[in-house]
Amino acid sequence: LYRRSANPPHINTGDNGMQNKKFTRAVEGKAIYLLILVVFMQTVYPITETNSVLALIAYQLLVAALVVVGVLLAADTKRLQHVLMGLAVVWVFAGVIFAFNQEAIWAVLLTYGVLISFHSMVIWIMLRFIFQVPHVTRDVLYAASAVYLLLGAVFVSAFGLLETVTFAQTGLHAFADSRVAADAIFPWQNFVYYSYVTLTTLGYGDILPVTLWARSLVSLEAMVGVLYITIIMARLVGLYAAGDVEKVL
Repeated sequence: LYRRSANPPHINTGDNGMQNKKFTRAVEGKAIYLLILVVFMQTVYPITETNSVLALIAYQLLVAALVVVGVLLAADTKRLQHVLMGLAVVWVFAGVIFAFNQEAIWAVLLTYGVLISFHSMVIWIMLRFIFQVPHVTRDVLYAASAVYLLLGAVFVSAFGLLETVTFAQTGLHAFADSRVAADAIFPWQNFVYYSYVTLTTLGYGDILPVTLWARSLVSLEAMVGVLYITIIMARLVGLYAAGDVEKVL
């Protein structure tokens, strides 16, 4: 079957093949920077615990670096690049407002919405790369790891968005934490911890979803975390096996 085929399954030809090569070149060598930034951001976020302006701005600079990497990853698609740049502009505006006025609900909601959109687009770029390349490379492993961490980042913003809307409308929290008073604003830093505990299905139980929407969102993240590991492992094993078959042929 392989010999009869004019084009082997893993080789793209024509304009589509050129676009795929351009796309893979745009991602190769940059996935490692994306992974490093995401790991660093999800590790040093406690510096913002005091909610000081300088700490928040410093953390926003890390997010800005992530935005730059995301724009570079989309180098093969100008339209997507323009969308990411537009999201970056909106995020900078809302982020600055939030740093100086943390009670501005509209800035909080806008920030969460932009981050959800941006992280989702970067995840799509990385998944496209993972499911397009013909062989397992270091960039594939970096991209697969970055996607897993970015999934947690998406749900951090989703939890924050839900909590902000629920608290603004009802005066009650969508999530329960014994360290957060009933009339206090739920710290977004808690959602970073809670999201990755949920994504990895650790479930320590110190933070709990209270409303039905919160429970639904938490269940979704747990399912996404488990399914992603299963699917990505199958993909990586398939790429590795395909490389062995190609060598034999």
